[in-house]
Amino acid sequence: MEIKGLLLAEARLTASILAGALAGEALVRLRITDAVFRPIRNLLSKCRINRHALSAMAVSVASPRLGAAILSSAHREGRITRDDAVFGTLCLAFPAYIKRWLATAPVAVGLAGNLGLLYSIVLITRSACRFILCLLLLLRRGSGEPIAFGLPQDSCHGANCEGHPHGKEVSLIRLTLRSLPMAWGFFALTFFLMPHLEAAVLGTLKGKVSPSALAVVTSALMHSSASLASAQGALSSGALSLKGALLALLAGNCIGTFSRVLRQNMGYWVGIFPPEVLRPLAIWHVGTLLLFEALSMALVGLWWYR
Repeated sequence: MEIKGLLLAEARLTASILAGALAGEALVRLRITDAVFRPIRNLLSKCRINRHALSAMAVSVASPRLGAAILSSAHREGRITRDDAVFGTLCLAFPAYIKRWLATAPVAVGLAGNLGLLYSIVLITRSACRFILCLLLLLRRGSGEPIAFGLPQDSCHGANCEGHPHGKEVSLIRLTLRSLPMAWGFFALTFFLMPHLEAAVLGTLKGKVSPSALAVVTSALMHSSASLASAQGALSSGALSLKGALLALLAGNCIGTFSRVLRQNMGYWVGIFPPEVLRPLAIWHVGTLLLFEALSMALVGLWWYR
């Protein structure tokens, strides 16, 4: 059954990578971004916001993977720098999360009342703070608008485009097909290893936290609704305090989010980004994720022990 599940997941990953690469390359080559943002090009130049990054963020409300594909294609063609691709991609999670949060927050409140409300507020605040940091890094380290809006379509290909990573025009689809085996291998590795890592973390927590808290953390790895129901049950029975239940929910969310990032986001990025973008992207993504997860846990912990 594990092999069947892996093959199905690999097929979905492959379809997602190829569809994203096709759509991203089409949007960039057709210069749709140029046409959309031409009326506000002066404002973008003053704010040093790259139009491809802004377009990717707008698209990410519907599909963060398509937004990443836009940035990958723009980088392949030399329209944006490596830092634009890295920090632009890091900014894609928050717009998509807002859309999901608007649907999940009422459910959380319905399942767990005040606990669900506090939990939702912490999650959206954590995500917003991370987005602000990534956006500031994009504005500080990104190129802004290095390519003029008025250039002919063929003037920004290959060696004609400053900072192009390959020195010649390349096809995102062709390079994506070459990188698919690496994406398959990475996904398979995380598919089999992450359950063992989760089990090891839960084993470490066993005996150090109450059985009720451990049940909340464990259920969070399956579904957020299950963890909220479990936490509310423990809170109602007096097994956990409000602060303890919130901390248990956050612990489960942190473990589950880290696991999903490695299995889903990284597997997709391996398929569409070249190594010179993938390495700093992975470091910054995991680093900022762990940083803000740790900060949210620490602040709730301080509130608990105050």
